[in-house]
Amino acid sequence: MGMINKADIVKIAEPKIIQLGGYLVDVKVSNTNVITILFDIEGGSVLVEHCLAINKHIEEKIDREIEDYELNISSPGLSNPFLVPKQYHKNIGKEVKVLLQNGEREKGTIISYADQLVLEVEEKVKGKKGPFKKKSIHIPCNQIKETKLKLNFK
Repeated sequence: MGMINKADIVKIAEPKIIQLGGYLVDVKVSNTNVITILFDIEGGSVLVEHCLAINKHIEEKIDREIEDYELNISSPGLSNPFLVPKQYHKNIGKEVKVLLQNGEREKGTIISYADQLVLEVEEKVKGKKGPFKKKSIHIPCNQIKETKLKLNFK
């Protein structure tokens, strides 16, 4: 019983995901051959049809007779940290929480992302109630430990 190789899955899945207008976020292969593929759609949402198309594509390429496996295909969960730059680009204008390598936290709205993350943050002034002044801060990407969408439940 061979192991399914992560690089092979990426090679098979990524072109299909790009063809569907998306981008690959992550691939995990467990030692029990559970394959998890996370992807997102540029400027849109992951639909069941996208997942089915990728599923079918992979099943055509990897024969279950030779290699038994389980396939999980989904969009990255809202509560999961960002894994690829395109997730930052997709979420420009949305609020995120950022944990830095030094343990500090920032939260703000993504303005841009390249070699650094630019966030618009509210500058709280002691003794004053809002509206707060806004300022932008620049965080070098290598100082970011993880970034998550801030979920606003109204």
